[in-house]
Amino acid sequence: MKHRTIGTAAGKTLAKAVAIGAAGAMVFAVGACGSSNDAKDGGGNEITVAWWGNQSRNDKMTKVDDAFQNANSGVKVNGQASQWGDYWSKLQVSAAGKSMPDVIAMDYSYLQQYVDNGLLEPLDDYIANGTIKTDGIDKGVLASGQLGGKQYAISSGSSSPAMLVNQTVLDQAGITLPEHMTVDQFKDIARQVYEKTGYRTNFRYYDGVDLLEYTLRGKGKVLYGNNDGKLGVTAADVEDYFKVYEDGIKEGWHLDTGVFASLDASSVEQDPLVYGTDPGSRSWVSFKFATQLGAFQKAAAGNDNPTIKLYPWPAADVAKAGYVKPGQFWAISKMSKHKDLAAKYINWYTNDEEPVKIMGTDRGLPVNNNMLDKIKGDLSESDQAAVEFLTKEVTPNSSTINPPAPAGASKVNGKDVIGTIEESVLMGKISAADAATQFVDQANETLAKAK
Repeated sequence: MKHRTIGTAAGKTLAKAVAIGAAGAMVFAVGACGSSNDAKDGGGNEITVAWWGNQSRNDKMTKVDDAFQNANSGVKVNGQASQWGDYWSKLQVSAAGKSMPDVIAMDYSYLQQYVDNGLLEPLDDYIANGTIKTDGIDKGVLASGQLGGKQYAISSGSSSPAMLVNQTVLDQAGITLPEHMTVDQFKDIARQVYEKTGYRTNFRYYDGVDLLEYTLRGKGKVLYGNNDGKLGVTAADVEDYFKVYEDGIKEGWHLDTGVFASLDASSVEQDPLVYGTDPGSRSWVSFKFATQLGAFQKAAAGNDNPTIKLYPWPAADVAKAGYVKPGQFWAISKMSKHKDLAAKYINWYTNDEEPVKIMGTDRGLPVNNNMLDKIKGDLSESDQAAVEFLTKEVTPNSSTINPPAPAGASKVNGKDVIGTIEESVLMGKISAADAATQFVDQANETLAKAK
């Protein structure tokens, strides 16, 4: 769900992912059927586990895999780490080649598509026989991995949308943020920050539709509607989102596309919140998720070491807009020949103290409530702040998460649709009104074709 200007490092990565996704759509569907789907559990003592993430997550996952091997004599875990864009293109290729990893990290936005293509193994039997224990998981969190009455995935952690804010810059400028703010109030704050500090704003450019979806929720709207092949919103509903980009670039307080030309969108270390020395190329805010606070604070330590604080994303009604999100899921490939061992791995990751302590809040708060209690004393200051934000701010001010996105949503969410449109607004090529019309028309066309 990352995208950026064509020609940048991250833009090329996303372009490659999108190209593979489009050109290989038929192959992807073929990879979802055939004899591989009927593969029996061959037992065995070796599994492949695949995930996406930065270097910090990769290091932790290596420790987790080593610990699983040490706890299970004779077992071998082959870890496969990728950046976000590369992860999904690799997964599509492996599906086409009938060689998907046994245990795969799954994102909420892709869950529906992978289930529809028959690529994920239902976990109900493993839950019923006790291989995967779910008694410590909140029913709502567990339900987030269910589709059509079946359990296809287990959340690896819970998080929520959060603005990561350079509190040091705001304090020095004497600017206080409201506890909850509307999009218009956010724009006013962005103007003040720029006028007083020179720091600009990044309104989640290159990062998908999550923020748009959030602001729509605040109006009581659902971006993908009933998942029936068309959006649940009109151009009028989305215009104010694109208006932030239009006003920001005209008034000078939003980062222009040139700032992103040499950055890696998927790298925490190169996010404008923590990267760069010129305030004009920095952002005072990054629209991410609460449990990413620790990674950003660590990255900021090498650049002025500002204090980073969490706030809700802006919306007309934060209680309607806010939600608790599965940080990521674990699922078992339908074509795995070692499903029993794969299920054992997921259970161990979810319910054993050792992996939970290794991962901390990297993928969100542990979904097993007993495990959360066990690690609280070991959490860093940033992780404790994330726990407090989720429990005291988000949980009381949230509503049910939207259903998983339908087929075609990944293109709407990527450079094909919203990425190119955001870029055009920031480059002054189109107005917010034109952007809204183009987004709705192109999204509906993309969803209809996918359906």
